Amino acid sequence: MAEAAVSYVAERLIDLFDRKVVFLKNVQQGVEGVRNELIRMKCFLKDADMKQEEDEAATIRNWVSEIRAVAYHAEDVIEIFIHQIESQQRQSFFVKCAFYPKKLYCLYEVGKEIESIQARILEISNSRERYGIRNIQGHGEGEGSSTTREKMRELRRSSPFVANKDVVGLEKHVNSVVSILLKEDKRLCVASIVGMGGIGKTTLAKEVYNQSQIRNKFDTRAWLYVSQEYKPMKIIKELILQLAKPEEDKAMIVDRMDQLSQAGLEEMLQRRLEDTCYLIVLDDIWTTEAWDFIVRSLPGNDKSSRLLLTSRRMEVALHADAHTPPYKLEVLSEEESWELFLKKAFSENLECPQDLVDVGKAILQKCDGLPLAITVMGGLLAGKKKQKSEWQRVQRNLSSDLVKTHGISTILALSYQDLPPHLKSCFLYLGLLQKGKDILVKQLMHIWIAHGLIHRKEEQKLEDIVEDYLDELIGRNMLQVILVRADERVKSCRLHDLLRDFCIMKAKEEIFFEVDTPSTSLSEFRHHVLYSPLERYNSKSYVRSLLSFDSSSTLVNLDCICTSSFKLLKVLYIDSPGLKVISDSIGKLFSLKYFGLGRKTRIKKLPRSISHLQNLETIDMPMSRYYSVLVPNVLWRLENLRHLLGYINSPTLLKIDLLNNLRTLGSIPVHHWLHNENLTRMTKLQKVGLLIESGNNLDMVRLCDSLAKLESLQSLCLEVEDGLCISLVAGLSQLSHVVKLKLKGNLAPIPAHPCVFPPNLCHLTLVNSDLHPSSIQVLEKLTNLSVLKLVNAFKLYDQLAESMTISRNGFCGLKFLRVDEVKCVKEMKLGKGAMAGLKCLQIFKCYSLRRLPEKLISLTNLEKLEIREMPEAFIARLQDSDLHKLQHIPNIVIGHPCTDYEEWIQDEVERLNITRKIRLKSRDNKSSSSVPGRTNVNTD
Repeated sequence: MAEAAVSYVAERLIDLFDRKVVFLKNVQQGVEGVRNELIRMKCFLKDADMKQEEDEAATIRNWVSEIRAVAYHAEDVIEIFIHQIESQQRQSFFVKCAFYPKKLYCLYEVGKEIESIQARILEISNSRERYGIRNIQGHGEGEGSSTTREKMRELRRSSPFVANKDVVGLEKHVNSVVSILLKEDKRLCVASIVGMGGIGKTTLAKEVYNQSQIRNKFDTRAWLYVSQEYKPMKIIKELILQLAKPEEDKAMIVDRMDQLSQAGLEEMLQRRLEDTCYLIVLDDIWTTEAWDFIVRSLPGNDKSSRLLLTSRRMEVALHADAHTPPYKLEVLSEEESWELFLKKAFSENLECPQDLVDVGKAILQKCDGLPLAITVMGGLLAGKKKQKSEWQRVQRNLSSDLVKTHGISTILALSYQDLPPHLKSCFLYLGLLQKGKDILVKQLMHIWIAHGLIHRKEEQKLEDIVEDYLDELIGRNMLQVILVRADERVKSCRLHDLLRDFCIMKAKEEIFFEVDTPSTSLSEFRHHVLYSPLERYNSKSYVRSLLSFDSSSTLVNLDCICTSSFKLLKVLYIDSPGLKVISDSIGKLFSLKYFGLGRKTRIKKLPRSISHLQNLETIDMPMSRYYSVLVPNVLWRLENLRHLLGYINSPTLLKIDLLNNLRTLGSIPVHHWLHNENLTRMTKLQKVGLLIESGNNLDMVRLCDSLAKLESLQSLCLEVEDGLCISLVAGLSQLSHVVKLKLKGNLAPIPAHPCVFPPNLCHLTLVNSDLHPSSIQVLEKLTNLSVLKLVNAFKLYDQLAESMTISRNGFCGLKFLRVDEVKCVKEMKLGKGAMAGLKCLQIFKCYSLRRLPEKLISLTNLEKLEIREMPEAFIARLQDSDLHKLQHIPNIVIGHPCTDYEEWIQDEVERLNITRKIRLKSRDNKSSSSVPGRTNVNTD
């Protein structure tokens, strides 16, 4: 897997050269030579990786390690040289003159280093012939591949006739997929099953394929295993043979096919299918190209024929049929996991001895609902003695045993190998993030950018490219989406535990990073994740990332980060209760780009030496006044700072107007803002948070005038302390570029006409606003509004308001509505045509609300209803008097607002009964032309 590392370094050298050509021009030829040779080496690394898998040859592994080490060394040498020259450039003219001989000496030294690196790369490159490593450009017919890979494909090769007696939890999925295939439609239609490797896509497809309804419906059926390295001619021949009638001579068919061209084979296949109602399963299809090739030979004969495909990639499923939503297979529930585990570990009596239950469930937890992992672990324990000590030994080695198990390793590796080089590097960095926690996309974004993993395409923003990369990993089912924003962008995601273990294993092979190095040396690892106290390290290489989580001991005040091992640190994130002080040595981390502090730290002040970090792009602090960190007035020196996140607490007025590259300004007291007269310099500022404190003599008109000068400003948050009030004035209407507005704190009564709001406002969030419910009739006139979040927005009066009424055709453009902690409203009423385009409705903690609005049934575009922490009486009505209002909604979520399942305590039986009743009622009410079971009720 060294291709990822070498690709990463080659791209980094290109980036360094492009940005620092003025410093590198004297060593240009050498740097270009190193870069070009590394790019050439990439052509041979895939074959080297395959030979490692095939032969496990130590010499091959050493060869790959040497390439990786020399690539990293080249990057280190150039970065250190650039820093030395940049440091001299910042000095006065006389100091520059004095240090000119040192500059020449630096050039001489780096020139010698680069010559040495280039010679070493050539030496390694020439040695590849001794190992028989060759250039691999692609895949397809006529191309060779390793014996081991062929064997693994044969082992994984699927067949619909191999019975699986231990199927668990598939009945509901089988019914849903069967209903899609049996839907009345004469055209050739496609159904697809997608999900991560090992989740049971093939098992589900096999169960569907063998259902009596399916056998009776289709005249002809065929099962085709496509695989990652399909061969076009072979696929057509195999399909023709499967379609042959029992009385036909298969040997004659083979002889005839061998005489035909590809076009002739395609014609032969079409003739066999043109007059029949057929079902063809295309199992394990990886690319849209493979799909296009296969489907062009299949006739659309108006006989209600069907294709069923399985894939790890959402892109393939959507390409095959954009009109039929792919059926996404999720992991097994706790109960289903335990049932499958018992079938595999105790096949005779399906009972686990009481003394083994706890350790068995601990082992099962690591499998995280993945059927393949559960099957492997159950089979492993089936062959062990039924003794607690024996099972505990398995538990201790669980991570390494599971990931290194031949079948699981191959399944996971296939998805990794299929990634392009830039995504391989991004995927490896996912292992840096905290185990068992959701991955916040914003944090991941800054880490990827800090490490130079995001390659800008023309004028496209780096943040947009990050989202493209993230979407591709999600589309390949290598990341699970946890939370989605109102605009449907991903807010947080999670890496399956086994994929994370695989990620870490591969990262260690790449000398990429280490987790919890036990004692004195980082060896050659480049990134470090820390769950224990930081030691003083001596290292051959330089650490690029240091992330500390949950360490109870003091991290030596970070004095050790000034050692040579840490001089090229790019990412430093600390979320440790043991750390109280940040040492001034942080100013020596000249390469640092991302510096983050979590809420668990007890750090109260940033050192002034942070101003020395000229490459710093992101400072990430907690977004809360109660966890605030004192910030010295030196940030104006950070010319490359792009994001200043969190609450900014400073005793003196900050010179923020000098931060010309700033995009995000977290939350800053408003008087810091108003005392800067040169705010128009901040031409790139897109997001601003302002806190209005007691004692501020706020002039809202003046504030709006200053904000209106920021032409890039898109998002604004205004917050007031308790006891104060935000007064909406006409000045807000000047903010024509603002599309997102959040108002936190007491809000003065809204004028009858909504002209006080920014004219292009799309997203509005009101928090703790103390408004009267009738204010909704002013907000509903905001014609551009697509997202509205009302969080404790209405005041609790002596007598409850009878209703919150949305007028006829109100909120004509609204797509997303969250009503959260609306305590003063008993009923929601919708006028005719109100919220006609609404796609998502969230109702959280509205304890006085008695029932769903009657006109909910008229919201035909509603795709998701989310109900969390509502009274028992409200939930009871969902399965009784309100049931008819839910039939048209595809996705219904009933549960606790918290995503941390450990904090969620609710009556499981009651929730499952609600789910069952809504589903049954939904099926009863569906017309024959619709898809049964379309309503998905998730009681997460």
